[in-house]
Amino acid sequence: MADRVYREIRDLLRSGDVLPGQRLPNERKLAEMKGASRTQVRDALLMLQKEGLVERKIGSGTYLSERAPQIIELADASVYMSPERSHGFHETLEARLLIEPSVAARAAGSPTPEFCEELDTALERILAAPTWLQFKEAIYGFSRLYYVEAGNEFLCWTFDQIVAARRANKFDGGTDQAPVANIVRKHFYDRLSKIADAITSEDPERARAEVESFLVGMAASSAL
Repeated sequence: MADRVYREIRDLLRSGDVLPGQRLPNERKLAEMKGASRTQVRDALLMLQKEGLVERKIGSGTYLSERAPQIIELADASVYMSPERSHGFHETLEARLLIEPSVAARAAGSPTPEFCEELDTALERILAAPTWLQFKEAIYGFSRLYYVEAGNEFLCWTFDQIVAARRANKFDGGTDQAPVANIVRKHFYDRLSKIADAITSEDPERARAEVESFLVGMAASSAL
């Protein structure tokens, strides 16, 4: 029974109805919702805690972990970061961190209306991508837009080489046709929307900071 309750609560977390940092319903409420005992709910929450999906705070309640979107994404796609792949992934992230914040800042200098519309369309693609592999392609497609807007063909070529290297091993995913959990979609949509807003607001320094924050977050998630 605890396994069933575990799966049902995990599905609740995947739905995106509870956001990272938010408190889950208490044990009594979850027991009522799932037709289970409080002991079964408590056991299920302990299983979720071991996965890093929830954090239990004495006297306060159970909260969805800030790392939950990354943990769920990697688990759904059966991502396996072997030492070789981990090294390659972090090298591409290092390269992006060196150049991409400045690229975004340059794109924010005087963005065209057409470019701003393309950013909005790219964000919608992220929400609509039916499979994990298409989801990853949509995320990289969003970033490529500000490389193009920055107007430097060599930097565009460099970014394309980075994407080609990631694409060559299916972005490290073992299950490229895996569905994408709503909590994962919302997480990336929210993070990338901040980048889009900074660029379309013609705020180079905020664009630089948002891209750097996004990439550092990706590096942290790969170390889970």
